[in-house]
This record gives sequence, C-alpha cells and structure tokens, in this order.
Amino acid sequence: MAGIIDYIWQSTFCLLFLYGIYWCFLKDEKVFTFTRIFILIAPILALLFPMIEIPVDFKKPSISLENTNFYQVLSVQEAPVEIAGQYGLPEITVRSTRLPILWEIKDYILFGYIIVVFFLTIRLVWQLTQLQMLTRKGWYQSVFILKGNYLLVPTFGLSPIFSFFNKLFWDNTEQLAPEEKNQIIQHENEHIRQGHSYDVIYYQGLSILFWFNPAIHLMRTALVDIHEYLADEKVLQVTADKDNYKKLIIKIAFKGLDLPIGNHFIRSTTLKRILMMKKSSKINWVKSLMVIPLTFMLLALVSMKSNEPILSEQEKKDISIATLDRQLRMAQDSLEVGIKVRKITNPKHYEFISPLKDGVLKAQLGELVYEITNINSDEEYIKTMGLLASLRLNSSISKNYDGIYKVHQVDEIPKIQGTEDWNKYLYEKAPIPEKEKKLGLSNSIEMEFIVNIDGTISNPVIKKSFGGGLDEKLLSALISQEAPKWLPGKIGNRNVAVVVTTELQYITHNHPTEVHSFFPGEDISSDLQVFEGKISKRTLRGEPIYDVVQEPPILFSGIEAWNRYLSKNLKYPVSARENSK
Repeated sequence: MAGIIDYIWQSTFCLLFLYGIYWCFLKDEKVFTFTRIFILIAPILALLFPMIEIPVDFKKPSISLENTNFYQVLSVQEAPVEIAGQYGLPEITVRSTRLPILWEIKDYILFGYIIVVFFLTIRLVWQLTQLQMLTRKGWYQSVFILKGNYLLVPTFGLSPIFSFFNKLFWDNTEQLAPEEKNQIIQHENEHIRQGHSYDVIYYQGLSILFWFNPAIHLMRTALVDIHEYLADEKVLQVTADKDNYKKLIIKIAFKGLDLPIGNHFIRSTTLKRILMMKKSSKINWVKSLMVIPLTFMLLALVSMKSNEPILSEQEKKDISIATLDRQLRMAQDSLEVGIKVRKITNPKHYEFISPLKDGVLKAQLGELVYEITNINSDEEYIKTMGLLASLRLNSSISKNYDGIYKVHQVDEIPKIQGTEDWNKYLYEKAPIPEKEKKLGLSNSIEMEFIVNIDGTISNPVIKKSFGGGLDEKLLSALISQEAPKWLPGKIGNRNVAVVVTTELQYITHNHPTEVHSFFPGEDISSDLQVFEGKISKRTLRGEPIYDVVQEPPILFSGIEAWNRYLSKNLKYPVSARENSK
C-alpha cells in the first residue's frame, strides 16, 4: 500500500505540474490544437512518468515519499512479505504468513474508493440515459443533415442547445434570426466534426477512476474551454460581423437540463470565450514551445533514479532465503521454537527488538523481521537472544538524511553538555529491564539521532537493539523535554544539524547459563554477553578481548568513559601486552 500511495502522490504531482505548465504558457495563447493535444496526453504522461526508471550516477532531488517518516512507518506496518517462511524447529515448513480473513486499513480504503467509483459511474449512466430519452422524444422530428453529417434532434425546450457525438440537440423554442441559427449550428457542427465528445468521455472516465485527484478536474475544465475556443475560432473565420456573434453568445442562456457530457453552446465559459476572441491572433511561439522542455524536465525529476548504491560493496550484506534457511536449520539442535521470517521495505530503525510477551518475541534486524514463538523458559530466551545477535548480519540497511550533515562534514562535532549528567539521565529514564538484569544479559545499545541547531534531539532511531523494552524507553528519553541539551555542530561560526551515533553499554553480573554458539565456523560474531560465575571471557572470532570482573551495574557512553572504565576494572590480556611491545 505504501508503494501505491507513493505512486498516487507522484502521478498527482506530475498532473498538477503539467496543469501549471498549461496555466502559465498555454492558457492565454491561441494555439488551441496544440493545447488540446497537450491536455489529452497529460494524464497519460502523469501515469507513466512515475513508472519509468532512468538510472543516473548522480544525486538529484526526488518527489518520492520513500525517504519520509510516513512512508517508512507505513511500510513497516504493512510489511510486504517478500520472504514468507515459518520455521517450526526442529521441523521446518514454509508457507504464507498472511491472514486473509481480517480487513486492514487498506481494505477499507479500497472499499471506499470502489463505492465512490460506483456512484460516479451510476451518475454517468444516468446522464447517458437522459440523452437517450431526449433522442427518443424528438426522434420523429429529427432530421439527418447530409452536408454536416449530423442528426438534428429537437428538444422542445427541455434542454439547451448542445451536441454529443453526431447528434445536435436543438432547442426549437428559441426565437433566433436565420443568421444566428446558422452561427450556432456552425459552432456545434465544429464540436461534432472535431470529435470533442470523445475527449469529454475520455476525461469523464478519468474523473471517475481518479476522482481523488484534483488535477484531473482542473484539466477537464481546461479541456472544455479549449473545445469552445476551437469551435469559436472556426465560426469567426466565416463570419463577417464578429460583434454580432459575441452578442449572440451573451444572448443565449442555459435553461433546462445540465448534461456535462455534452458540448454546450453556452456555459460558464462565456466571459472567457469573449475575452479570448478579443485577444490578438499573434502567437508567442517561444512561450508556447516552453511546454516541451518543461515536460522533459518533469520526466527527469520523476523518472531519474540515482544508481548510487545505498551501501558500499564492503558494507553490503545481502543474504538469500537459502542461506537464511540453512542458518535456522543449524539452530534447530539447541533451540526448539517457532520462527516466522518476512522482509519489509524502508524500516524505521536499523534494529528493533520487542519485549518477550506470552512466549512471543518480535525482532526487526535490517529489512528482516523475525517473529519467534513458543519461548517457554529463561534458557530458551537467552538462546533466542544469542540467535538474534548471530543473525544481525543477515540484513543491513543505511539511512539517507537529506540536508543533514554527518560528523565528518563539520568543523565542530556536536557535544553533550556534561557527560555524567547525560549518563545519569539516560540510566534513570531507561534502566536495564528487570528480566535482562535477572538473567545477566549484558549488551550495548546504539542509537542514531539528529542534533539540531538549538541542541535538541530529533528523529531518534535504534541502530543496535538491546531488547526487553529498553529500546522504547531510550527513544522516549531522547526526545523528552527533560533531556540535557547538546552543543550543536558547527561549520565555521554557523550552527548546523548533524547526525550523531552514540553507544551505551549495559553490564550485569548475575548467573545465567552459557549462550549457545550458533552457526559455528561462520564469520558472524555475537555482541551478547552472559556471565557464568564471577568471570567470563568475551571473544571476537575466537580471540579473547578482555576478562570481565563482577562489579555493580555501570552505564557509560563515549570513548573517554569507556577507557576510564577499562583501565580501572579490566585486566589487560598477556597476549595483547606482548603484541604492544
């Protein structure tokens, strides 16, 4: 649905842009045939441009909603299933995870759209029925005019004079001079000869299908004006007394039925028709032909897609369904839970792990969402967290912050006003969850946010999740009014908004069981730390980094705090000391 909304927005923007071109460059110019063609193809161009992809090697402005929070949140909520797998370990089955019974918001929107289309279609059918009734009423007095190749149908005052395809509906109650009658017939005959009714039906259909698009209705009104200008132009070419024709337009007024699908001699465009007749016949071709380059500019704006990869080749980690299936099969020997996997587009967070609730744990890691069920013990929960840590590299994403600087692009990076106050504030607002504290699950959490020019924080996202509900608490703390302000980044003497990434380390010292080593032999390391007894070693790819000695829980962030903590509490490995020599 997110993709459909983005397409509707882009096509609507395109048609509004094309209407703007008409308004600025064609509305007051007497290039009526060219303008008619432009208005007729404008909806087709507006529908096609968003579907065309022209790869380019440079960055360009985009009208797409893909980088907006609305689109990302909607994408996460609807979670289109690109990977649909259910793993009931130790037995594995693959099937769709969709629930076709329940209605979602998109189903209600679709239902409302169909209802409006239905009633608009009924209205069009009723108008066509009225035309048929008028035709039948005047059938016995109708005359087919061979010279103009049209059928003259009397209306007996039930409707104004108008034409529809090859029928000219004539109000025979009007008292007109022969010259006036001939001029009106010539006008309506031009509508018939030029096939204006096909244009009207074409736009009536578009107005029904795209009733929500205001640009369609604006274009339809513009097309009606052009039809009248074209018919008037032909009549004036063969009329000696042009002033009398203008007076005739003013003289005739609507009465009876109003059938918008017909081409009426008199409409609300009367004043515009008269003003157009008074304009000079000289055409400003430079102004009129500006339509062509502006249309190509719109094509470039909408259809050109940056060919620059989101991630570099070294950072890009793309895993296939087969690899994911193999990894989950490897985990079945030690973890008997059910796992559903799906792939989403444009997730809001890099990672996000929900608290365990009723034996169910949901985790979004990059573009993959895991729903793990039947977690019935603390041991299974610990192993599940270890499994998620090992699955981190299966899907990675990168976020684009248009117009926001990165730390390497500024002269002065943002700094927190008082590291101790910042740590104390976050620790009080987001203490380690009780379950994780009880089980001794130690891990770091990484956040990314924008430090604005006034030192406030906005757009916080989780880059590396802790789980257990800690993610939500930290996000709430970051955007709270109570949060300590930062010193904003600077370029020269100017404050600028900067994207900042910060990491917090949570360490506990209780007595869990050892985390199982998933995917042995693969270069996938787990950052999850659990401690058995008083001392346990953290390893990275099999090599010891440091020994952790039990201490009261400590929260710290930043390199300086990290170094102070290590120098005070951690033993320096002998192998590392020898290497340093």
